[in-house]
Amino acid sequence: MSGGQLEVHGLVEDWSYVKSYLLDNTSNSERSNDDDEVDWSNTNWGWPNEDESILDQIGSKNVKSDKRQSLEGPSDLVSDKKETSIPATANVNLSWLDDSIIANSPAGDVLTIARGSKAIFFKSECNIDTNGMKFIKSFEGILSEEEGEIITSIVCIPLDSKKRTSPGAPDWTCIVVGFNRGYVRVYTETGSLLVSEQFHNERVQGFKVRSYVPSFVPLQHDQLEELIVLYRSVVVTMDGFGIFQTLRACRNHLARLKANATENPIEPPSLMYKKWGFESEQTVVDCEPIGLNTPSAFDHLFTASLLGGFNAKTKQNPPTSCVFASTGLKPFVAYHYAQENQAVPVLTEMAYAVASKVKSSILNAATGWLGFGGGSGTTTNKNLVKEAKSFEPPTPMLSRFGLPDARRHGKSITSSPSRNLSAVTDSFGRVILIDNVFGIAIRVWKGYRDAQCSWLQVDEELSSRAKVKDTRTRTALFLVIYAPRRGHLEVYAMQQGPKVATFNVNKPGRLLCTTFGMMGLNNAPVRGGNRPIVECLFVDCDGNLFTLNIPFHLGLCDKTSSKVKDIHLLKTLQKLLRDGHYTATTVLQIFTELRTQSMINQGFRILTQKCNKFDIFIEVLQTYSQKFCDGEDKDLTVVFGIIALLELYQSLLFSQSSPPAYSSHENTSADDKSLLLCLHANEKEMKIMQGMAEEEVQCKMKPKAVTFQSDLSDMSVNEFFGAFVIEFDYTKIKMSNTNISHLPILINFKSEGVDKLGELLLCGCLNGTADLDEWKQKLKNAGIDAYAILLLSFKYWCQNSLLSSSYIGLMEKLYYVVKKLCDLEGYDVVISEFNQVSKWWEEIRKEITRNSKIFPIYSFAIVCRAVAIDLQHQRETENLISTGDKLGRVFDVENTNKKEIEETAVAGPSSNSMEMDFENISLDLLKWNILLKQIEDLCLLSSILVQNPCLDKPQLPLLKTTSESLTVIKLLDKGKGCIAELVGRWLTTIGIEPNLITDSKEDEAKSASSDEKMTVTGNSSQSQPHLHEQETDIAVEALEANKSINYVLDLLRSLRENFSVSLSSSIILSNYCWEYCLEWKNETNNVEYLGAAVKCASAIPSHYIRQGMISMMWNIFLCKKFSTVTAISKTAREKLADKLSGFSSQKKQQKFLAHIVQFLDLFLETNIVCEGKSLPRNSTLKNHWSSDVNSNASLTDLALVQPLPNFEMILLHYQLALCAQFFYTFRLKGTMKPTNLFDTKSRNLFFQNMHNLAPFSNVEVDLSLKTLREEFLCVVVTSAIRAIPEEPNPLGPNSSKKSIDFQPIIPSEEGVKESEEWVNKCLEMGRIWGLELDGLRISYAFELYQSGLDYLGLEAIGAVDGRDVLGARLLLVAGMRVSYIINVKRENVMEIVSSISTNLSKWLDSLDYSNLGSLRFSKESIGELTQQVLQLIPPSSYDYKLAEELLLSSKYL
Repeated sequence: MSGGQLEVHGLVEDWSYVKSYLLDNTSNSERSNDDDEVDWSNTNWGWPNEDESILDQIGSKNVKSDKRQSLEGPSDLVSDKKETSIPATANVNLSWLDDSIIANSPAGDVLTIARGSKAIFFKSECNIDTNGMKFIKSFEGILSEEEGEIITSIVCIPLDSKKRTSPGAPDWTCIVVGFNRGYVRVYTETGSLLVSEQFHNERVQGFKVRSYVPSFVPLQHDQLEELIVLYRSVVVTMDGFGIFQTLRACRNHLARLKANATENPIEPPSLMYKKWGFESEQTVVDCEPIGLNTPSAFDHLFTASLLGGFNAKTKQNPPTSCVFASTGLKPFVAYHYAQENQAVPVLTEMAYAVASKVKSSILNAATGWLGFGGGSGTTTNKNLVKEAKSFEPPTPMLSRFGLPDARRHGKSITSSPSRNLSAVTDSFGRVILIDNVFGIAIRVWKGYRDAQCSWLQVDEELSSRAKVKDTRTRTALFLVIYAPRRGHLEVYAMQQGPKVATFNVNKPGRLLCTTFGMMGLNNAPVRGGNRPIVECLFVDCDGNLFTLNIPFHLGLCDKTSSKVKDIHLLKTLQKLLRDGHYTATTVLQIFTELRTQSMINQGFRILTQKCNKFDIFIEVLQTYSQKFCDGEDKDLTVVFGIIALLELYQSLLFSQSSPPAYSSHENTSADDKSLLLCLHANEKEMKIMQGMAEEEVQCKMKPKAVTFQSDLSDMSVNEFFGAFVIEFDYTKIKMSNTNISHLPILINFKSEGVDKLGELLLCGCLNGTADLDEWKQKLKNAGIDAYAILLLSFKYWCQNSLLSSSYIGLMEKLYYVVKKLCDLEGYDVVISEFNQVSKWWEEIRKEITRNSKIFPIYSFAIVCRAVAIDLQHQRETENLISTGDKLGRVFDVENTNKKEIEETAVAGPSSNSMEMDFENISLDLLKWNILLKQIEDLCLLSSILVQNPCLDKPQLPLLKTTSESLTVIKLLDKGKGCIAELVGRWLTTIGIEPNLITDSKEDEAKSASSDEKMTVTGNSSQSQPHLHEQETDIAVEALEANKSINYVLDLLRSLRENFSVSLSSSIILSNYCWEYCLEWKNETNNVEYLGAAVKCASAIPSHYIRQGMISMMWNIFLCKKFSTVTAISKTAREKLADKLSGFSSQKKQQKFLAHIVQFLDLFLETNIVCEGKSLPRNSTLKNHWSSDVNSNASLTDLALVQPLPNFEMILLHYQLALCAQFFYTFRLKGTMKPTNLFDTKSRNLFFQNMHNLAPFSNVEVDLSLKTLREEFLCVVVTSAIRAIPEEPNPLGPNSSKKSIDFQPIIPSEEGVKESEEWVNKCLEMGRIWGLELDGLRISYAFELYQSGLDYLGLEAIGAVDGRDVLGARLLLVAGMRVSYIINVKRENVMEIVSSISTNLSKWLDSLDYSNLGSLRFSKESIGELTQQVLQLIPPSSYDYKLAEELLLSSKYL
């Protein structure tokens, strides 16, 4: 079989022109100008070549055989002795390709061909016709700058791109060209010269490039970037970083010169290099850098002792040397060590070098003088000048060891990419593999004259399932040898591996080796490794380029390995099946050649995945089983299993081939009832199932009569096998202890073809076209798990249960299918004892609870229950017959009432039942009945939650929620609180009044406890909630008249009937409240949600649940936010304060604080009611929704376990909330915060746990704090009165000024009520703080008069106790009004002034009328106010005399 491929990489465009251009004007004189450049080894002496004469004799035969062979695949000469070749013609003029110098880029995009002084550069383009690469000319021309200068070597080096858009990709390729005069010039792809440098005055024999490769071994050095120029006697090394930075700069300068011709050219800087010299006795033909080498401490001491003896002195650190491996003559192979800090040559050595240079110069000049130099005198003078150029003397390298062979002449040396191996060709036609670490020859190939060598690395292909991180993939190394005389490309596995592939190619040709990658990386690693894209490239005489594709596994073991050969066969099978052009004979031949059992099973796995032809599939399996059925070396377990599956597939296709196009029989209602009775369903279940079916049909809008003509009948064989889980691992099959001929086969429910499989398996059974006995036998033969088929039947039923109008008839057929599957599994597995649960039915029930389609799971549960009842009945009958007990009673399940079973399960057996005889009740039957009841409840819950009734005027804000599909298992896993949570979330989309949800029984308990309510504000505040309750009752009566509200209440009532334990009014309202709290947490700026939550909490009937909910709301949502708001000082800017508080405006903050006050007021009220009472016990009743698993606690359970709060702590936060509300509502400026109104002990208790102890509120505080509180409340009263808005002027805006001046102030009623509420809150705060409330009342009455609201102030005077104090303050108001008339109005000034006394005049002058809150008052009001003052002030007071004088003067107003 094939061991690899020779793939076409591309072709050179216009190859004939390339050949003619390079051969044109190339004379022999160009080669003979330089006498020092005579290569005696390549000189043609005219002697006959024995090998060529032999080849000439058999040439015609080879040409004929070569024409018959093609390129598609190489052959293995060892095994099959067959060869494939590229068509070739025997043309002796093709030797020009051997004389040419060819180089390619590691990226495979640049190719150069040079001969003599001419060169052509090629760049690759995509060839659409051949889907390969086409190399087109980018430059052609003469590169020599002097006469007689020819090209001797070329290398193409791609440079890394520094652009961010293309990291790790080559930017451009520099072409380094060496000449016979020692010059090294660097060009771009377009032939532009960048750098020209002469390092030595000898012929450039070659270039070696090393790219950066990090070391993966701790003791080894990294391979650094380096460019090496090889001369005959010296080696020049250049650091990659310096040279490539210089080349980039030169290229950029060249681009600027082309863009701007006026810019002056700059000479490129000299390149930094090191020069190393070989020993004078050795003739070096080729050299390879091995890399840096640091010997170990033992090797260092051992070498020193051998060289210096016992008393040798050694350095502390071993020296680091750069190792070069050279080949040539004397010795054949040598290893040179170049040390960085080596001593400078002595003076005698320098003198000898200078003398040799002078001698060579004189000889060259003499040849010119004598006339046989071939040039004119001027040319000779120029050469003398150039020869006079001084070069840096090389640093000598020491040759420590090698392979000495005086007769053997080395021609080339090629190192592997890892530099640990080298392939050397010699003059004896040998290829020698050398270990560079030990310097020994480890392998020799004979019969390869003029061979060319290259290296090829192949990485292991990791499978897609392999998840290996930070590990290196394995790499196989191959040596490629080109034998030009035979026209063979041979590939060998390293180091002692066999020949893995042989390719016949055209001759002559050139094999190019590239062992370096991208350069210019600055010694930085590249992700994925810096490997060349094209390592090995072959160029034939027709301009075709080929690359080798060798699989990795060929380097693992020898060629006789059965596993490796089987891997080849499997890949061939994959390719054959993928192409589609195969027959049963070709596939069977591959399976016959397979040897290992694991590979055979993998081959059948590939066959199940790729083979889509049923006839070929079954023929291959049957033929294979017949051929190897008698042998013991083949395991046919997988084969028999696949054959059984194919027979099942064929039978199912036959039963599905002619399904009825329409339902030919419509069942009547009587027939449906009889069928349901056979299925052990009562009338209630029949009605429920009928309602489910109608609702399902209306939702899907499907016709009642639908045919079973399937669109999925085209299920291919591959899809059929893809839907199963088949075990192909031979190890697991062998370890399984089974006596059957096949293993159980499971269904892959995650595959895409599982729906088609369900259609294929059950369509014929439900149509009535399939024989169920035969169907069961086929399934048994195939070994498919019966439980998996039952699950697939359930999945198919959920999708297709209502595809026919007679779904009850389908249920009957489904009943027989389930019964056959139970028979297939075995009655012993399906049926259990009465007091035990069958695992078979338990798993089915779990699958039913995971599905959300109501009607399919309900009908499927009825069918499974009927099968379980009949199987149990059948077993009881058989037991009675076998025992002969004719007097025993048969378990009659048909007369069993499900309701009685449920009551027995929940409440336990009654006294009457205990007196009756004992009767066996199956635990499985009880579980089925409970499951059916759960599905019924789920149907009701789902149908209600889907509805979204709209109220005319929602009382609470509406929320948007996403509906989710409900299943039984979800409700059971979430616990008993999940149903109330769903209902509460549903109510938020309606916005119904919370008081309407309260149950009447719980409402009576609430009203009975309302008599026990106590507040801190006294008797005056106790009357207000009563009025509020009367207003709420009126509003409730108006809301109940709404039909939509009644509809919602009816839905809730139906839910309570089915979920009596989970949906009490307290539980519903708690979840109703909690949903608004969660929404407010997500959208803090919408404080309406917080108000709705507080309103819902106030409607909770159960005081303990309400208290627990309020505690949770405070701890989770409100405490932190309230602390943030109260900590902000109002001296900050308003925008900054809003940003810190998290609200968008001050109005939002005011509403938030109002809700906080309302919340804490409700907290106080609830705490008073619950004080001294014991907590209610949790309900221990269990129903059909009770789960055995410990689920999460419900919301109400968490509320009941909250610790009891402390009344004083609640009251303390209530005071803080009122103070904060005063601050933010009236925008009280100043540096004071709400917390400054409290002492240090109280401030330390703020925002702590509510159940902590707190000091009593009536404790005496500091006098200064008490004064501060009084002043603060007086400021609040003043602000509240001045914030009263005025009713609009009835005269309109165009009324005269006179009418406006004496128009009385008419405040709005709402403003007056609001101000009274604020004043009441201030009085409440004063009462809590223990302040004298009479001062607040005096301030209230004084501000009313000062604001011009005299009639309101007259009403407020009656509540004041300190009448003299109030009279004195009101006298000031009257005096300021008179002062305003005298100083501003200027009306009757002379009469008024003449009527007042001197004391009164001075007193009026001392008053500032600008302190009046309103300047709109009548003159009569002054007299009335003065008379009221006289009634308040005692006659003995000094103010009384002023009031009398003021009253007399008011008459003149």
